[in-house]
Order: sequence, then C-alpha cells, then structure tokens
Amino acid sequence: MAEIVFQRAGDCLQAFNKDAIIVADILGLAVTRAPEDDADMVGMPNHAQADSFAALYAASHKPHLIAKTEALDEIWRRTHADFRGIVDGKRTLIVFRHDGPTLVPLDDLTPAEIARLYPREL
Repeated sequence: MAEIVFQRAGDCLQAFNKDAIIVADILGLAVTRAPEDDADMVGMPNHAQADSFAALYAASHKPHLIAKTEALDEIWRRTHADFRGIVDGKRTLIVFRHDGPTLVPLDDLTPAEIARLYPREL
C-alpha cells in the first residue's frame, strides 16, 4: 500500500508532487501549482477528509496526515549529517531548488519541500 502524505493548511488538506497527481486522479480533483516552489498541488476541504481517505484506501493507498513539527523533526532525523547542520543557531539543510543547492533553515521549508523530503514507508 503506497503512502500519500497530506498537510493541513487552514481549513483544507494539501498533497504535493506525485501524491497530488494520485489524489487528483482518484478523487477527481484539479491539480494546481504551488506558487512558492512550482510544485504540483491538490487540496480538499477538511470536512471531506473521511470520505476522501476512504476512497484512497479503497484504491490501495495509505493517506497519512502529518503535523509540521512531526514532519520537520523526522526530516532532520533522516537527513544525512553531510546535508544538515546548525547555522546561526537554527537547524539548516541543503535543499535542492530550481537555482541549485541552497542552505535553508528547517523551519523555512515550503509545504511542497516538506512533502518531498518527508520519509515514506516502503
């Protein structure tokens, strides 16, 4: 069962990148682009969570709703020491963006970057 990661954003849940394509196909939703990092994104209202997650389970996918703090801690823990460190007292990662590798404070990762870097169950 493939895991699909969702993040809460206000009154909706969002999935990014490959997850967004899968969710949109199964639930009949439109894929948009996340403006801050040009990633595929799909959103659904919180009140549709139960029905949407049931449909994803029925299609052999395992939806997983992550809290930002949980996600950041897990990303930090699983990132190799060569790609992370403390800069100006902040946990910082090397993140590959459109313009190449960039040092980014962990708390400044975009939702799409969190979704991309969050480790998945295999």
